[in-house]
Amino acid sequence: MGPNIQGIPFRLGADVVKSTIKNGMGGGGMPAFAGQLDDAQIQQIVDYLLTLTRKDAGTVTGDAAKGKEIYASSGCSLCHIIAGEGSDAGPELTTVGGLRGPSYLRNAVLYPGTDLPQARVFLETGGLLEFMFIHVVTKDGRAFDGTRVTEDSFRIVIKDANGKFLSFQKADLRELKKEPGKSVMPGFRAKLSDPQVNDLVAYLASLKGTQ
Repeated sequence: MGPNIQGIPFRLGADVVKSTIKNGMGGGGMPAFAGQLDDAQIQQIVDYLLTLTRKDAGTVTGDAAKGKEIYASSGCSLCHIIAGEGSDAGPELTTVGGLRGPSYLRNAVLYPGTDLPQARVFLETGGLLEFMFIHVVTKDGRAFDGTRVTEDSFRIVIKDANGKFLSFQKADLRELKKEPGKSVMPGFRAKLSDPQVNDLVAYLASLKGTQ
């Protein structure tokens, strides 16, 4: 599992991030991409990372201490990591409060399939590829669900609810269904009261790690 890279260009500087992508890291860490990506593509990755910043200010109205209890009792750690504890099936939340505002966090808790991030794909068309819920059925009848990680004309990679990456050749699929607005993460609008949502958002907004 790699480190959380949200906000990293602000912490290390864009030039350091570009150099790391191009040259990699020694000691069996991140590989070098110099032979796979050109300078323009590396800059596009940095541009994308720069978008992973706090989206709004919003207002915190709940109790963060109560929100922490709700986070624990709702099973959120089965998919998310905070300060090294939990699962990496979903995004790490250690510094989410420094990267996302209360309004965004509330929307993510209630409607997790909306306002998903976009990632640059390096195809003939360039452009942006939005993460979205994918349902695939192979020609031998096996069905899989997950969030799209990357896709090109011949292949699609998804990440399932257990954090496992699954790669499929499109020619081997009987069905490929894209469902915008849906997520592997369950929504909490029918499970938590408004005060509980406020408390959970307050706790998430407080998570700023060491930044």
